[in-house]
Amino acid sequence: MAEDTFHSLPLLIGGLVFVFFALLLLQLRIRAGFQKQLDQQRAQSRNAEKEAQKLNKQLLEVRSVVVGLGQKVTEQQDIMQHLSERIRELEHADTDGRLYSRASKMVQLGADINELIEECELPKAEAELMLSLQKKLAGKEKIPPLTSQPLDVPSYPSRGRGR
Repeated sequence: MAEDTFHSLPLLIGGLVFVFFALLLLQLRIRAGFQKQLDQQRAQSRNAEKEAQKLNKQLLEVRSVVVGLGQKVTEQQDIMQHLSERIRELEHADTDGRLYSRASKMVQLGADINELIEECELPKAEAELMLSLQKKLAGKEKIPPLTSQPLDVPSYPSRGRGR
């Protein structure tokens, strides 16, 4: 029996060596698979970082555009506010013009000074002036002639060259 064991010893050693190399080969393949997965994950990680940088850059660009638009909106709001104030000013100025137009029509229709003061809210002096102007325009009052020189201003000798 020892002889059988002696003959089977090389076979047994050969089997163990075969199993050892098979396990070694299996380990190398597993390690190569892990290395391949690791390389793929690293590549994906690099691609993800590049994409994140690209998106971050786009985000910064969008932020700058939004800030610029915000400034433009603020400028437009300021312009609109200025224009609204100007419209209000013009409406108030136009109101005065309408009052004088209305007063002029009333004078033409024969209104007296008290009606002008009450209806158009004119001061008494302005109402009197409108009545006087309307009478002069209608020919009911004489218009004083214009003189070339006022009466109370002394005349000065001309400085022309003597001929």
